[in-house]
Amino acid sequence: MAKLHNKMFIAQATLEAWLESQKVDFDGSKVTLTAFRRSYDLEPAVRFLSIVGGSGDSMLLGKVLSERQILDLEGELLGESVVFGQIAFEVRAGYIATRRRSRARSPSELAADLTAEGG
Repeated sequence: MAKLHNKMFIAQATLEAWLESQKVDFDGSKVTLTAFRRSYDLEPAVRFLSIVGGSGDSMLLGKVLSERQILDLEGELLGESVVFGQIAFEVRAGYIATRRRSRARSPSELAADLTAEGG
């Protein structure tokens, strides 16, 4: 598994692979990486891969935008593409994952964890 950050893009295919290997718990809007005990809120998003049918530079290539941001910018989501005006982009579907801040743990909870781990 890649380095964990407080905010990251998780491709749909990656999330599916994690689910198949039982590395995560998933409830639709939240994913928990079980080995790390880290939970992330998920927001549907895409990563911009290339310009369809042509070459050229775009500041969007390699960037990630949420579906909400795309709609706010008057873009259209069309399967594995996003269209802004006359320019179509190939995109990879996924999620912006933002780490959930856990509540402070009580001393008794910490002690119970240590006991369970044999410490």
